[in-house]
Amino acid sequence: MRRIALGLSAGLLTMTAVILAGRPDAAPPPNVELVAVRYSDLGERIKAQKGRVVVVDFWADYCPPCKREFPKLIELHRKYAADGLVCVSVSLDDAADADARERAIRFLTDKKAMFANYLLDEPVRDWQAKLKIDGPPCVFVFNRAGDLLKRFHDDVDYREIERIAIDALKEQP
Repeated sequence: MRRIALGLSAGLLTMTAVILAGRPDAAPPPNVELVAVRYSDLGERIKAQKGRVVVVDFWADYCPPCKREFPKLIELHRKYAADGLVCVSVSLDDAADADARERAIRFLTDKKAMFANYLLDEPVRDWQAKLKIDGPPCVFVFNRAGDLLKRFHDDVDYREIERIAIDALKEQP
């Protein structure tokens, strides 16, 4: 009888949790920030991570491959942040477009991107020239010394990115 009562109590607690999760006053979503930066500021923020392995994912809300691969960046962060990996996302959406910015924030919040998230505040032609790309997706992997190990463009392969990051994490700072 006691076992039945405990089972019923557990069931009621589970149902209550499910009901509360749908309430508007339930726990708020994670606090995700999207900070507008210039290209030079972005470079300085990445250089400040010296001693850590850095994966920088350039993406945009209008880029379906970017959004499809983004959860792999989240997983990389989850698995290796404690080992010295820093994940950074950089939105290439139009910084002057409030709707694009809001969509980017919603996407990052939905994905629980709890690492540095930037919005590149540069004209398209400028970031295209500086990054040497015509558009996203693009991922850069830097070693602990701040040297670029590999640049992925168009054919972003997170299995390869993870392999490179793991190897770089093994190196001494």
